[in-house]
Amino acid sequence: MQNRLKKYTWVIIPLLFLLYSAPSALDYVFHFPDEKYYTDAVLQMMDKEDYFTPYKADGSHRFLKPIVTYWTLIGSYKVLGVSKFSSRVLFWLAGALLVFLVYFMAKSLLKDKRTAFLAAFITAANPLVLMSSSRSIPDILLVLFLTLSGWGFLEIMLAEKPAKKFYWMAYLGAAFAFETKGLPAAAFAGISFLYLLFNPWRRKKLREILHPGAIFLAVLVALSWFVIMYIEHGSEYLNSFLADQVGERVSSKFLQVFTNGFLGIINLIAFTFPWIIIAFSRPKKLKAFILSSDPQTKALIGMIAIWVVMVLLMSAAVFKFYDRYLLPVIPLVSLFFAIIMNQTETRGTKTALRIFQGLVFLILFINILYIVFILPDKILILGTVAGIILSRLWVLGKFETFTKEIILANFILLLYFSVHVLLYPLLMPNPGEQLVKNIRANQESGNVQIYVYGNIRAASNIRIHSHHEMNVVTMDTIYTLPENTNHLLVFSPKEESFLDLKNYEIRPGSEEWSRVPVEKFPGFMQPTVRNLKESGTKYFIAKPK
Repeated sequence: MQNRLKKYTWVIIPLLFLLYSAPSALDYVFHFPDEKYYTDAVLQMMDKEDYFTPYKADGSHRFLKPIVTYWTLIGSYKVLGVSKFSSRVLFWLAGALLVFLVYFMAKSLLKDKRTAFLAAFITAANPLVLMSSSRSIPDILLVLFLTLSGWGFLEIMLAEKPAKKFYWMAYLGAAFAFETKGLPAAAFAGISFLYLLFNPWRRKKLREILHPGAIFLAVLVALSWFVIMYIEHGSEYLNSFLADQVGERVSSKFLQVFTNGFLGIINLIAFTFPWIIIAFSRPKKLKAFILSSDPQTKALIGMIAIWVVMVLLMSAAVFKFYDRYLLPVIPLVSLFFAIIMNQTETRGTKTALRIFQGLVFLILFINILYIVFILPDKILILGTVAGIILSRLWVLGKFETFTKEIILANFILLLYFSVHVLLYPLLMPNPGEQLVKNIRANQESGNVQIYVYGNIRAASNIRIHSHHEMNVVTMDTIYTLPENTNHLLVFSPKEESFLDLKNYEIRPGSEEWSRVPVEKFPGFMQPTVRNLKESGTKYFIAKPK
């Protein structure tokens, strides 16, 4: 029985990932700006019963990204209904699935459970993975499919006679990644294919890489939606898609390319801290390990390096750099760190562990102070108790089979968890939740039209929090007033001067930091907290007199 349980200890990794990421993923503590494009599009698609063509909130077509993210949301909404939970739950589970995938990839490639365990935990503790799993946008799906594809290509390269399933993984993983985000996926698949042909350690012949059935199906999957869109919408679709993928993103300015490349390197170091410091802490030992390693290990590390160079070049070539562009390489980089830490001498783990333990204890102490003296929020209490129990278990060594590196990964995860638990009573309820509550209090009938001015995220937020039961009209920066009398207006102070509101009663809609009681803070902090509340985003509701 004990051996059977030990066999399935890997299950703890995705389960812990789900626990630690739950506070940020399952509620709109932060509503990432790009989420509105996908949730709004899917609600339009469902209303129109058109499950191939994405739409903007105003009803016009949105061809900027392929279909997989939209279908993911549609599936969730169809099964669970429209809500903040259903908007994110499948992306949250995709993050756990990525961690699961990394474990089995490392175990299969290295035949070493210890390294696989560590690689999975390093991936789970990466801030980019945690944040992407808390957003209903393509990024976590893209890295999931690319990791599947990368695993397939690595197995084809390293095995003398690779199993057929790895060809299907390599090509179909790339195909689904292409249907998730387009050309970046094709770039990673292409560089992997070329690496197998030309690397000096485990070079493969062309016939050893090709699998006609897998390639045929992959091409069919990758291009099917694009063909349907071209048949239905012609050049309008193609021009819009290519403009987003290349025309509006790729920069030819040398200074901008150089700056973005530098930002890419700095961000990669920051988002892989402290692992990158530990892995490179003994450069001579690291160099000796790589030089003395067998061809398989050199080929594996070489492909990881090629992916890193690829992602940095692609990040450098855009008009505006975003840290999430680095996400596709995180699983393979985590595998590299795990190999180095388990097979060579490194230092810095104990120091990093003390730093993150100290940060966790500090946040938990602040949480306790907030509960006792400021606001005894239920989520904050439960999260703090869970954090104290978990940190005590890790510190006391109750998980004896786990190495210091794995304990370090868990304290990084616990820090992320504890910070978001603290943010809950500060930032919640979300503006959308407040607006829905106050709109319902002000509407006299169920068919009132809600005209939302300014940032379109507010309109999207209302749709999700009302379970798509409210008739919301996105006005953006069109400051005309509706002609029908059965309506309400939603706007922030920025838009107030553009609207003729003399015939309206203006009432509170939402307030950022609404649950932060200024008077409960120490006197020296009250001016700062008051200024913070006053500078927070507010929305008003206007009702015709």
